Amino acid sequence: MSEETQPVDDGLLDSIAMLEQILEVMPQDIMALKALYNAYCQCGRRDRAFEYLGLLADVVYAGNDSATAAFIVKQLQSFEEEYPSESAAQLARIRAVIAPEDQAAPAEPRPVAESKEEADISEELAMAWRLYEENQLSQEEYSSVIHDLTEVSSKTLNVPVSVLHVLNDRSFNQMDRIMNHMSSRSGVPCISLAQFELQEKVGSALPLEMATHDGALPFGFFGNDLLVAVLNPFNNNLVDKVENESGHRCHTYLVTSEEYDSALNRLRGLAAAAT
Repeated sequence: MSEETQPVDDGLLDSIAMLEQILEVMPQDIMALKALYNAYCQCGRRDRAFEYLGLLADVVYAGNDSATAAFIVKQLQSFEEEYPSESAAQLARIRAVIAPEDQAAPAEPRPVAESKEEADISEELAMAWRLYEENQLSQEEYSSVIHDLTEVSSKTLNVPVSVLHVLNDRSFNQMDRIMNHMSSRSGVPCISLAQFELQEKVGSALPLEMATHDGALPFGFFGNDLLVAVLNPFNNNLVDKVENESGHRCHTYLVTSEEYDSALNRLRGLAAAAT
């Protein structure tokens, strides 16, 4: 599909609208600029993504922000085929900002189709917007969550990129309220994984990759149905993916990020013992 006809999740569009409102008030907000760049990448609007990357470069160049400059250089390399002259000009300018110890030889240009490194956080952006819209997060908390999701999406992690992980890392003190609200709104019950002893059969029901990156962790069977712990109970696409991958009907349960990570480590132990 072309960029003009590619469908975009309404929650992601709402997040973009919110971030653009922030920029109207604070046009040099690096967090909002990075989040908008990432959001437009996620929805396939690379033209708009490149525009916001340029605006981010303007702010970083003026503020002499070495760390963000290094991020921009890395991202610009994936636009060299689409926008060769513009990318070259931005690279020449922004590299002057990077501290010598942060500079590295530029990577070889890669085809655009292979350039996406960030985790797909569109569902998490949509959930963050939902929580903000339903008065579960303040505007400041929402902005912080968007910032952190954007930051961690480009990193290699051994746990999923999720709103719940971000809130937990920020020591958010209303986690019980958030969890109960998410469960009530989605119809997905909360559960504690501590009472379940993971078995090898359960661990092999889905690829470990899905638990590590997609946020779907199998923890038991009910007859032939698979019980799956999730971090985003509104992600119906994930349910379809789990059922297609496992060949089982699945029932999802909302868990905290801490219990999810603990169970994920147990799954990794099972996988290691089986090899």
